[in-house]
Parts: sequence; structure tokens; C-alpha cells
Amino acid sequence: LAASFSMEDTMLKLTAQRGSITIDGNGYTLSGTGDCIIRLDEGCKLTLNDITVHSGSTAIGCLGSAEIGGENANIIGVSDGILCADELIVSEGSSLVCKGSNGRGIDAEDITIKAGASVSGEGVLGGVNSRSDITLEKGASLAAYTDENYNALKCDGQLSMADGSALTVENRGRYHGAEIYEFAIEGAVSINAAGGSEATGLFITEQHSNMYAVGSCKPEARVENGKGRITFVDDASKIPAEIPQPDGYIEETAETEEQ
Repeated sequence: LAASFSMEDTMLKLTAQRGSITIDGNGYTLSGTGDCIIRLDEGCKLTLNDITVHSGSTAIGCLGSAEIGGENANIIGVSDGILCADELIVSEGSSLVCKGSNGRGIDAEDITIKAGASVSGEGVLGGVNSRSDITLEKGASLAAYTDENYNALKCDGQLSMADGSALTVENRGRYHGAEIYEFAIEGAVSINAAGGSEATGLFITEQHSNMYAVGSCKPEARVENGKGRITFVDDASKIPAEIPQPDGYIEETAETEEQ
């Protein structure tokens, strides 16, 4: 871009035949009033560099699975920042800030944040919503914020965190910082969770194993089913090499899953 530009009520449609596109914003804004500003077909890839995408509705809409990345990209929608019908993949090393003024920062079926990528989502209906799983690869970070009475982050499946990844959730209203079906943690990860005035930092539906994380959770994490717990420490050196597990815990392996 050589200047800020309005798409008005039209959309930039990225088709499977085109495959991928890169937009270098040079600090300018791409805006519009249509259903979305940029629409991605199944399997397409969008790269946004040094740009603000500002929509009167949803900023970026994905009809299936799609990959979005880039550096210094601000994605703002009056409805949702990014709305993805299937899996949203955030490219390795990317930095995205997504906001939904009346909706969510990010809403997708699955979310995979590749190694070293940094993503934040903020919205009235929650910052980040996954209808299935969220995966944070090595060194990836995800942050979710809301001022209202919804979860800052909601994950209906498993939230998996690889070594060196980080999760930040903050609810400035009354509800949970994050509501997650189950956690899977590998190595040393960072979690900082703050819940609202009438909830908890982390609400976990199923937790059968004990885990450690660097950071804090206020109010204390709550587990609905299972004896597992997450213990928070202030330094990775305090994470035991062998983490004691609850009575009756059986580690899941390929063999136990088959049984």
C-alpha cells in the first residue's frame, strides 16, 4: 500500500487457484464495510506485514482451513477479527493482534500457532474461541482478553503447549480467564491467568494428571473432573524432573489408547 485504502462494500477474495497473497501495508490501513474485507477459500494463505485491517463487520473470513501470518498486523472487526470455519494456522514467527469490537478477536474450529509466532485476541464475546483444539508449538505465545462476562479464552477440546510456549488470559469482567476442556503440557511453559470477580483464572473440565507451569493463576485454577492439578512456580528450575501423579493415574500411550 502507498496510502490507506477503503474496499467499501466489496471483498478481496483469495481463491484456491490463486493460493496465497502477501500485502505489505507500509503502516497504512485497509478498511471496508462488506461482510468481510478479505475472504479466504479452503487452503489459502494470507500474509500481512505492517498493516491494519479494519472492518465494519468481520475483518478476515475463512471458508475452510486457512493460514494467516505476517509481522505487525492489526486485524480489527466490528464483529470478529478473524472468523474461520475450520482450522486457523498462524505462520511461524508471525505477530498478529486481533480484535472484535462486538464479537471475538479470533473464532475458529481449531487453532494452531506455529513455532515462534505471537498472537493476541480481544473481544466483547471473548478474545479467542476454539470449537475444538488449540496447539501452541515451541516458543509460540497466545494471549486472550475481555472486559465482559464471557471467557477471555474458550477451548472446547485440548489445549496443547510445547516447550517454551506461553499463554496469557485476562478477564476484566466477572467470568473465567479461560475455560478449557483439557490441558497437555510438554516441557517448561509459561501460563499467566487472571479471572473475573466471580470466577477463576482457569476452569478445566478434565484434568487427570499433575502438571507444572511458570507463572500464576488468580483466582486459583478449578478442575471439574479428575484429580490432576497445575502447580505454578516462579522459575523453570523449580519444575521437578519427575512430576508426582495422582493415585490411579495411568499415563496415556499409543498402547493404552488402543486398549
